[in-house]
Amino acid sequence: MGKSNLEMNYYRLLLLLLLGSITQLASAQNKVLLKISMDPGKTYKTHMNTIMDMEMTVKGDSAIIKQLSASGMQLPILMHMDQHFGTTTKTGQQRADKKTPLTMTFDQMSMTQSVSGQESAQNENPFANAVIEGTTIGDGKISIDTIKGELDDALKISMRQMVNNLQQSIKFPAEELKIGDSFDMEVPMNLPIPQAEMKMMLVTKYILKEIKDHKAIFDLKQNITMDMSITQNDSKGNGAGTGTGTMIYDINKKIAEQSDSNIQFQFEFGVSGLTMSATCNGKTNVKCTVE
Repeated sequence: MGKSNLEMNYYRLLLLLLLGSITQLASAQNKVLLKISMDPGKTYKTHMNTIMDMEMTVKGDSAIIKQLSASGMQLPILMHMDQHFGTTTKTGQQRADKKTPLTMTFDQMSMTQSVSGQESAQNENPFANAVIEGTTIGDGKISIDTIKGELDDALKISMRQMVNNLQQSIKFPAEELKIGDSFDMEVPMNLPIPQAEMKMMLVTKYILKEIKDHKAIFDLKQNITMDMSITQNDSKGNGAGTGTGTMIYDINKKIAEQSDSNIQFQFEFGVSGLTMSATCNGKTNVKCTVE
């Protein structure tokens, strides 16, 4: 009888230890700290693909609309765009000052589009020969030192702004997130249009849906607002839209390895006595790998 009690106590203890281990493991998998990191001696590749379809209608002075139709413009205006963008970032060995040197190249920048049946392609990459040299302190942020390549000053400024704007938009919360937690990220987009000013704001809510296989999976909810003014004739326009999507964060690699979003967007603006209204549907896919 004593031996039996000892065995029962042993199995109870073993069961409690097992349950405790399972509980600790489950607890560890229910929280995640989002932190983008760039480790020494690695190669990071990012590819983004955007597909956009737009339909634009024109209302207003019938005489002007007849003139536009007579000139060959097909109404409504239908546009389809397919854009590809790819970069490679290579990190070296960490220096004594804790900074890690890196180089970034723009491997692909192409676009095909169709406007009312007229197709065109932009396959020339203006940054094909450019190399960004800089450093990182491991937090995923890049400090640019120099830009090498046959680029004029305007393209170099554009490249710096592109990299800086991308980094400024990525702001993850400092605290751990558990299932059901959320945070917002705002990305302003001011588009330089001749004789016009367009300001767009994309606000994305990230909602932690689940954690499995060392991946944190988020649902995305997006809101878009737009204001546009044309200085030449004091015309104004505005727009709004919504979107949904997902993001997968690799906990071990500390990268957002994939994100997908679908947006619907409408805007309207007046120009030369006409009111132009457009409806847009877009899909964006971003993938990041590390070697």
